[in-house]
Amino acid sequence: MSIRSRATFRLNGDELRPDEINKILGLEPTSSGLKGERFSTRHNGVRRTSFWLLQSPLDASQPLEEHLEWLLDRLEPKTDSIRSLVEKWYGDFFCGLFSEDLQGGATIEPSLLRRLAQMGIPLVLDLYPPEGPPKVDEEIPDS
Repeated sequence: MSIRSRATFRLNGDELRPDEINKILGLEPTSSGLKGERFSTRHNGVRRTSFWLLQSPLDASQPLEEHLEWLLDRLEPKTDSIRSLVEKWYGDFFCGLFSEDLQGGATIEPSLLRRLAQMGIPLVLDLYPPEGPPKVDEEIPDS
C-alpha cells in the first residue's frame, strides 16, 4: 500500500487580487491567477475566478501531516491577516491523498488538528485514484 499526499492553502474569489495577497502575507504563491485570464497560450479557456495558492513543496511521498506542518509554519504567524482574507474570499487547506491501490489514508494527530482549528479555515480532504496528482495551476473547483 502506497499513499502519496499534497497540501495547499487556497484563496479564491472574483475580486481577489493576487498581488495584494502577496503584500498582505509577505509570501509568494506557488500559483496565482486572475478571473478572465486565459489558462495558457495552449488553452482558449479563461479562469472563472481569481486565486492564490501556496502548496507545500515537500515530496508527495511525505506524510500529509508534514505537508500541513510546512504550511502552518509559514501561515500561523499571519493568522490575523489570513482570517481577514477569508472573511472576504473563500479559503481552505486543500489536501489530496493518492492511493496506488485505492486503499489507505492519513492520520492527523490532535496537536496538528488544534493548530489547524486555531486558523479557523476549513480542511478539505480529497481522495484520488492512481492516475496521479492534479496540476497546481488548474482551475479551483467550485466549493
